[in-house]
Amino acid sequence: MAKVYFNKPLDFINEVVWSACNGATRRELKVINKIKKAGEQINCVNCQLGFLDRRNHSFIFMNEPKPEDNRILGLFLNNSYSYDLVEGKEIYSNYSAGGYGNSCSSFGIYEVGTLLKVHTYKNRNAPSYYKLTADGWKFVENYEVEQSEINEV
Repeated sequence: MAKVYFNKPLDFINEVVWSACNGATRRELKVINKIKKAGEQINCVNCQLGFLDRRNHSFIFMNEPKPEDNRILGLFLNNSYSYDLVEGKEIYSNYSAGGYGNSCSSFGIYEVGTLLKVHTYKNRNAPSYYKLTADGWKFVENYEVEQSEINEV
């Protein structure tokens, strides 16, 4: 069965486990729980992922798992200032831009080995980095990623 890791715990009380929208006329992002897991806050679940873009909405669906699918995937959710793919493979992503500053909510589905760069408000602070491993999303220190920018003496 496919194992899907989330970068933040999701509360499986409602069918919509995560949503973001950056303004009344902006794209709405939603993660929909279609599996029979409820009432828990978790970082990982066995499920099959699907996605759909319809008009001004983007959905990622968590469906019942297929036994023959043994992939490890990551679902990255961001409701602040977006992120960029540094390396790895993106299966699907979308965003909702707008609002004050450079606010941009985004979400996506990724394969193991993916490295993401998460931005801050107007890029005033150093970005954060997250890598999807076989054990889930891991925080990576800036200095480990940006080694090529170090000035040697």
